[in-house]
Amino acid sequence: MNDEAADSFEKIASGWSKPWAACIDAMQVGFARSERLRLWRACLLATAVTGATLALRIAMDGWLDGQPTLVIFIVPIMLSACMGGLRAGLLATGLSCLGASYCLLTPIYSFAIASEVERWQLFYFALTGVAICLINQTARLVRITGRRSHEAEIERLNRLYAALSGVNQAIVRMPNRDELFRRVCHVLVEHGGFCMAWVGWHDPVAQVIEPVADCGDDTGYLRKIRVYGDERPEGRGPTGTAFRTGNPYVCNDMLKDAATLPWRGHAGRCGFCASAVFPIRLKGAVCGTLSVYSSEKGFFQDKEIALLREAAGDISFALDNLEREEARRQAEAIAQGEKLFSDAMIESMPGIVYFYDDQGRFLRWNRNFHVVSGYSLEEIARMHPLDFFAGTDQLTVQERIAKVFTLGGSAIEAPFLSKDGRATPYFFTGRQVVFQGKACLVGVGIDISEQKRVESALREAELRFHTLFDQTPVGVVVIDEATALIVECNKQAARQLGYTVQEFSGLDISNIEAVQEETRRRIETLQVEGEIEFETQHRTKAGETRDVLVSGRMLELAGRKVIHCVFLDMTQRKRAETALHELNTNLENEVTKRTAELQSALVRAEAADRIKSAFLATMSHELRTPLNSIIGFTGILLMGRPGPLNAEQTKQLGMVRNSARHLLALINDVLDISKIEAGQFTVCAEPFDPRVSLEHAVATVQPLADKKSLTLTHVLAPELGEMVSDRRRVDQILLNLLNNAIKFTDRGSVTLTAERIANFQSSRDAAPCPAVRICVADTGIGIDSENLATLFQPFRQVDTGLARHAEGTGLGLAISRRLAALLGGEISVASEWSKGSVFTVTLPLQKPSPP
Repeated sequence: MNDEAADSFEKIASGWSKPWAACIDAMQVGFARSERLRLWRACLLATAVTGATLALRIAMDGWLDGQPTLVIFIVPIMLSACMGGLRAGLLATGLSCLGASYCLLTPIYSFAIASEVERWQLFYFALTGVAICLINQTARLVRITGRRSHEAEIERLNRLYAALSGVNQAIVRMPNRDELFRRVCHVLVEHGGFCMAWVGWHDPVAQVIEPVADCGDDTGYLRKIRVYGDERPEGRGPTGTAFRTGNPYVCNDMLKDAATLPWRGHAGRCGFCASAVFPIRLKGAVCGTLSVYSSEKGFFQDKEIALLREAAGDISFALDNLEREEARRQAEAIAQGEKLFSDAMIESMPGIVYFYDDQGRFLRWNRNFHVVSGYSLEEIARMHPLDFFAGTDQLTVQERIAKVFTLGGSAIEAPFLSKDGRATPYFFTGRQVVFQGKACLVGVGIDISEQKRVESALREAELRFHTLFDQTPVGVVVIDEATALIVECNKQAARQLGYTVQEFSGLDISNIEAVQEETRRRIETLQVEGEIEFETQHRTKAGETRDVLVSGRMLELAGRKVIHCVFLDMTQRKRAETALHELNTNLENEVTKRTAELQSALVRAEAADRIKSAFLATMSHELRTPLNSIIGFTGILLMGRPGPLNAEQTKQLGMVRNSARHLLALINDVLDISKIEAGQFTVCAEPFDPRVSLEHAVATVQPLADKKSLTLTHVLAPELGEMVSDRRRVDQILLNLLNNAIKFTDRGSVTLTAERIANFQSSRDAAPCPAVRICVADTGIGIDSENLATLFQPFRQVDTGLARHAEGTGLGLAISRRLAALLGGEISVASEWSKGSVFTVTLPLQKPSPP
């Protein structure tokens, strides 16, 4: 049943004087769809049954011969039972019997059931049944309406109680004012059944009550209105009135209340019929309002107003709590910030900070205290301040502590004793403070060991300065810039001119200058440029002149400008220069003669070198061609192409081929070193994989290692990168190093390792570049320190003499080092006699461009 039907039923319940009109009105406008359908079904059924009964009675008149029948009672019974239930049916039966006895009683002693019935009597019974049914249904509807009205009131109060509970939960849970207001508005709309709820907060500057939270404003009502807190028309509405008066303002009909006139049009379009505004207080002063709206006129009654007033009071109480909580949090934050600040200040102190009472019980100290002392926090808490001093220092410190508690403050220098027994000089300060009603001492200890060291160094420096100042072999004077008087001098300055230090100090500079007219000009130059150096002559106390070199500089000393001058006696030097000049004059002719002789020798040496280079260039082809022919024809003979050879012939020819190859290798080395020294050796650049070259070199010398039963291993880094260099020369360097390692190793192993390095500089001026570092390590005879210096020189071998075991020209390492330099790399060696050697060659991955 809807709200309009409930209102109609309330009119029926309250207006018993017009039950039928009220019933008809309720049937027309108040029934729900199900009630109206049920009523119309009952009426239609009653009409059908009545019509059928009358038709049956008329039909029976002809063959029942006018005898009475019980059919006439069926009509009211059936109608009442159909529409009103069993009780209504029994009531209708009794009334029908009484009506029949009254209307059909022809003889008074006859029963109504035995009387004849007229047609109008039949209508009477029918109308009686209908009337009884309507009365019974009306009473039933009144009972239902009252119950439903009561249930609706209970439901509405339950919603309000639920909303109040939600408001209280929001008060408990929401951490701040804005979230509290939003949650309260949401609860009032969702649980309280209001159309809209909003909270306004007063702006004391603009006198505007601004919406700070709302819920249910789907039509934008709050954006269309403007509410003020003063006496202007927009401030005399429900919200403004409640704000100014501090009392709730209830409007149960917004379309008729004069206070809502400025907003009546917007409220009507939004469907608002009633509203209530309740003031919100903060610390007893009204600061905002809570407004709720309903689409039902007369909605706000005593119970609703009481509940909403309670909700507004709870919100005000919550605001006070939030304000107190915020103030408490701010106070805690300030206290915490002050504590952090004080802790930071204490911990940031460069020395130790201590705080103890008059009984010597430590109350607080910083981290440096237990770090410097070496004691734990628990140990310090149980110790006395005098425990950190030893011997007579304890008595001195105890006196100063007593002085702090007597006079309010004191300071002392004393050694601070740590847990490990180490004493460190400290400067301690103490100040008396009152903490929790007790006299306490707070102080700071600063480590002055560095200061002591600096003071000692300063005293030593001063002593050294005075010693050097007095003992320096040159004269040093300090001249006042304003008066040109000598204010300080060393012994040498006075001794040079025949004065004592006392006599020399206080003299005017012009008294010692032999050429006085230059003195003022030089001082002016010194004032402008800040320093000056010149040669002059000084006059001694005896009147002699001496040549001196003067170096002067402007300085500021103790707030005044002075001239610091150094005098170097050049008299003997001048004499020596004269003698030297004469000697040089005599030597010039001799030098010219010797230079001409050396030039002639140089020309002859260069000519000889050119002849040697030309000879080697000419003979390279002449020497290699016959050797290659010998090697080639020997190979053909060994292959047996001209005819079979016996074992002895094969052996002899093999020896010939090996000797020819050895001789060709020697010639190649000699020619290579000659080309390198003549600057005619060229290298080319091509990209290749250094890993392949390394593995090829190892595979080439593997038979030599196997022949000597040596272990030959190689360890290569996973990624060496591509190399752009002369591959043939890189292989030549590797083979030279590996051959030498196998040649000079009789037992053990030879190991080759290679790795990539990021920044390699072949020289100090070269730019860093990626390179590959190759190490060849052996367990051979090694090299002593005396031979390391000449290891890379041409035609030099460690194994020298007629009884040497290793063959070769001694050019392999020299050629390898010079090839590495041509490729932009370097070779180094580390060796120990009888333990082995490690040769390291580093080659850039990108051949450097020629300058």
